[in-house]
Amino acid sequence: MAELRPSVAPGPAAPPAPGPSAPPAFASLFPPGLHAIYGECRRLYPDQPNPLQVTAIVKYWFTGTDGPSGFGFELTFRLKRETGESAPPTWPAELMQGLARYVFQSENTFCSGDHVSWHSPLDNSESRIQHMLLTEDPQMQPVQTPFGVVTFLQIVGVCTEELHSAQQWNGQGILELLRTVPVAGGPWLITDMRRGETIFEIDPHLQQERVDKGIETDGSNLSGVSAKCAWDDLSRPPEDDEDSRSICIGTQPRRLSGKDTEQIRETLRRGLEINSKPVLPPINTQRQNGLTHDRPP
Repeated sequence: MAELRPSVAPGPAAPPAPGPSAPPAFASLFPPGLHAIYGECRRLYPDQPNPLQVTAIVKYWFTGTDGPSGFGFELTFRLKRETGESAPPTWPAELMQGLARYVFQSENTFCSGDHVSWHSPLDNSESRIQHMLLTEDPQMQPVQTPFGVVTFLQIVGVCTEELHSAQQWNGQGILELLRTVPVAGGPWLITDMRRGETIFEIDPHLQQERVDKGIETDGSNLSGVSAKCAWDDLSRPPEDDEDSRSICIGTQPRRLSGKDTEQIRETLRRGLEINSKPVLPPINTQRQNGLTHDRPP
């Protein structure tokens, strides 16, 4: 498990929860929120009194040293150890610092079931694990700090196909499927950066029996998307196929997949059926002097 900087929630101050604590000589060295989080880590890992820590040059602390930030959550990450690996990698800390930077700059918080479209291997390798889902940490319990309650959200690395299913259905549903596939996460949702197959390739029945049925019965809980917009000069030819101008100018425009097209068509059909009955009575009109007047029903 990797640990990001601590976080606290808004609200009135509350006494810290009882539990393992640092020696008095060291307690004053840590901010109160960080001290409470260390206590929870010592409860879970009593054999690691001095765990390895990695910090960035510019630190994004979810709890300030002088007061609460108001975010109220902390990020965790469980990574499968690779063969021959003698020391834990540092890239998870950099990844979580990037997420913390996003939270501070956008003021958007994370919740269990959220997804993060990263569009790049999390460890900068050739891995298929290029996106993230967030869920409640299965072991780290919420802790009480002087500034409020802190919850722990675990990062779970997923493939592009799994991300798309989470967007079309919901993140919690995909997380439950990942828990049932040991090589894709298992009960602890451990991320394996060398996983070369999606859960749908490992078990093809999951797509039809679980995801498609879930989409049909539950719909999607996707409440919004973020986009980056910028002006561009369309008079200049595109530099390559990835250039945004190629969408407008290129001879081979990008198209929706057949599955997406069929899903959109089916959704529109259902919407038309639901709204086929008039909500208001029809409006009767009469023409006088070339003008149309509404007649009360």
